[in-house]
Amino acid sequence: MAEQDTITVSEYIAEQERLEQEARELFPKKFDMCSNSAGYVRQTVYSCLTCNPNPSEESGFCYSCSISCHGDHNLVELFTKRAFRCDCGTEKFKDVKCTLDAKPAGAVNELNQYNHNFLGRFCWCDVQYDPHKEESTMLQCVICEDWFHDSCIGITPHGDDFDDFICRTCTKDHPFLKRYLHHPSFMIGLSEKGGGPKSVVMVDSSKASGNTKDALIKDDVKTALSDSLVDIVSTEEDKTTVTTSTTTTSSSVTTSTTIAESSTTTVVATTDAVAGSKEEKVVQGKRSLESTILSNSDETKDLNKRIKLDVEAKSDSAICKLDQQPTDPYPDQEVNLFATEGWRDLLCQCTSCMTMYTKEGVASFILGEEAVYEAEDDDEAESSTLESGMKKLGEMDRVQMMDGMMAYNRMRDEVRAFLEPYSQQGKVVTESDIHAFFAAKMEQRKNNF
Repeated sequence: MAEQDTITVSEYIAEQERLEQEARELFPKKFDMCSNSAGYVRQTVYSCLTCNPNPSEESGFCYSCSISCHGDHNLVELFTKRAFRCDCGTEKFKDVKCTLDAKPAGAVNELNQYNHNFLGRFCWCDVQYDPHKEESTMLQCVICEDWFHDSCIGITPHGDDFDDFICRTCTKDHPFLKRYLHHPSFMIGLSEKGGGPKSVVMVDSSKASGNTKDALIKDDVKTALSDSLVDIVSTEEDKTTVTTSTTTTSSSVTTSTTIAESSTTTVVATTDAVAGSKEEKVVQGKRSLESTILSNSDETKDLNKRIKLDVEAKSDSAICKLDQQPTDPYPDQEVNLFATEGWRDLLCQCTSCMTMYTKEGVASFILGEEAVYEAEDDDEAESSTLESGMKKLGEMDRVQMMDGMMAYNRMRDEVRAFLEPYSQQGKVVTESDIHAFFAAKMEQRKNNF
């Protein structure tokens, strides 16, 4: 055996510790429960090219199954996929059984959707992904969840300047998005329609003159509101007109007060039996009138305020923001979008638009970020194999612990006895020697039982 193929025990232990540390970083979650029982959820999905390498056989499975059921297979990590249910152990895998969750015979996840990602291919270029050779930065579209090479996208902004990417395929499939391009929450990558090389121009709409994130639509809404309110809601400048008439008879005095404010009319009548002089009655009538005016003035202002707020709320839900937008500013070009934080807040939520989102299949995520299903954190992920073994040993009852310690000591003595001749003779322990040693021990164990 060549010298470069030999390692010492110390080197072997150091390599195992390195591999354990790498595994703890890659797999920090527990992997003892399949996500199939959670249903169709957004989760990290993996595909197995060993089990299903051909078109029409696309399938995917959860984080736990990627380790427990397909750990030694050729896997492709697809990252998040929405509304996906784990396929491991279903009809998709035929002869492969899930070790974590036995599914009923013939089980099929009919609502799962698959694309070329499940065959290890990505982007418009449809190139097979090779993590050892890939040099491009890849961006995931927030709508279709495919991944695209920055070189295929064209000119892109710095990664810190945007939060979400929407590919030109999705802006074509969902043209309402192009109606919002004048908002400063988007940067735009433009390319000519058709085949051939793309001539890409980056447009930073945040530098568009006169645009602010909050004021693009509000002016039109306020104008419509003021027109609809002018005849039903009084303003602070409205004046109160008071008309007073006093009629006196030999038996009674009646004071009628009419308060007219804008188009709202309130009538207050005060009637008193004749008691005392005429002047006292007039004074009493004036005092009553003054108090009534003050009281009704405050009440009317409160009422008007409530009416105005109510009408504004109803008008906001009734007015379609999409109708307030200009037509597609780039009808002859394909558009990639680079969206900054809060871009979803710009989108209309009126009844018509919500119906459109549902019809186009984007309602579940276009108006808010989605929750991602994740396995539980593994509290032992930071522990080495030795530390985890000692912890499990400490959790055993005394009899089991003593039996385990005795078995460990026997194995230690047998391995030492096996290696001693190699040490004395200066011989190299080969892989076949190790396999032969443990094969003999397994055969001995079978004979003992």
